Amino acid sequence: MQWIKFKVPNSLNLEGSTVEHYTMRSNISLLIGSGFSIPEGLPGVKQLNERLSKIDESEILIHSDQSAGFLNGQVDVNERFGRIERKFLQEFLEHYNQHVLTDGETFHYETFYDFYSVYLVHGDNSESIEGFYKEFNTRHLQGEDGGYDCLNRMSNFNRSFNQLLASQLQKARYFEDVSFTGHHYGPFIRFLVKAMETHDVKFHTLNHDLFFDHLGQHHSDLWQKFCDGFEVGGSPFYGKVSCDFTPPTRRVHKEYLVKLPRFTDRYDKPLAMFKLHGSIMTKIVHVQEPEPTRVRIKSDYAVGTYQIEVTNPQSGDKVFKRLFDDVAPDFLSGTTNKTRYYTDDPYYVRLLEHFKNNLSSSDLLVVIGYGFQDPGINDYLEENYLSSGKKMVVIDPYRPDCELLDKYEINHIPKGVIDLSFEEYTALLNDE
Repeated sequence: MQWIKFKVPNSLNLEGSTVEHYTMRSNISLLIGSGFSIPEGLPGVKQLNERLSKIDESEILIHSDQSAGFLNGQVDVNERFGRIERKFLQEFLEHYNQHVLTDGETFHYETFYDFYSVYLVHGDNSESIEGFYKEFNTRHLQGEDGGYDCLNRMSNFNRSFNQLLASQLQKARYFEDVSFTGHHYGPFIRFLVKAMETHDVKFHTLNHDLFFDHLGQHHSDLWQKFCDGFEVGGSPFYGKVSCDFTPPTRRVHKEYLVKLPRFTDRYDKPLAMFKLHGSIMTKIVHVQEPEPTRVRIKSDYAVGTYQIEVTNPQSGDKVFKRLFDDVAPDFLSGTTNKTRYYTDDPYYVRLLEHFKNNLSSSDLLVVIGYGFQDPGINDYLEENYLSSGKKMVVIDPYRPDCELLDKYEINHIPKGVIDLSFEEYTALLNDE
């Protein structure tokens, strides 16, 4: 709860001076899971598991810049490049399904991520993973893997697997710079607009996709009130965009530098979005001066070759220096692996600090499409909100199986996000 100062005309002063008044403005928090984006046509966990559980090396491309993606019917004109990486990706998935999963278990991409990520971090599951690596080398490389070892191969696998996962959460229209009105999420959007008349809305999402980023940045009723902690103003970071134009006479190839937003941790508008598990468009770049630093920037469609604008200390001229980047996008996966980032990575520590403070200062928490399967997030909910006796509303067609919903008095609305009317949404404000 905070006091907000505003000014109104002084009706007793003909010169139009103003008088200061104060009003009390509180927070509303939302927590969003994958179910929120399913009506938009983005895949849920089940669809992702089906697509990622079995990948044939012939249906993917691993480019020379280490980017990976599904071909989707396209022809890989350089299919010999990355062949071993593609085969490793296919056969490691087959190994996991055939030799690691037990009878009755089905593939879950986050559990799979836990299996191999603990090897990358701690060397766990080495017997299974290194055993597969030796067999793979014997089949395809006569036992010699050049300058690679098992850790290198698994690091490359992780990079490509994350990129393939990210590719399933994109839609072309999310990259279009156009404003729009209306949407099939209309009642929900109107609810946000109504709520912002008297509250600051803290929108916390566990999703990596760009759906709400697109709504917040481009919907005519939201974009002026939206922020996400990234800012382009004053950013020294750039990316190169390559594109081809086709005038009447010949094709023209052009390359442009575009300025990219960087994370500033500034949330100063009524609708603030916190992506607690990262995003498929967040990139980590490595800045070397004045000291080595990892910086998060927001990439865009067809952007690559990241650079930073710096001042030459001798001449005083502005120059561009190329940056090394983590090719895979920066988001968290794994049912248990991601929880270590909650305490080990300063970026995610800061996001979760915001989550904690926003929960503590909110009078209403609306949860949409979250299955309560993240123990770390559940702890935040209980310690910073539910234990204070505050109101939580869960909007989900099915009641999530979680002890929090049994322990505390929760209002479960058995509908999806697009099924509630505007009146039903605004009733949540009235019952606050």
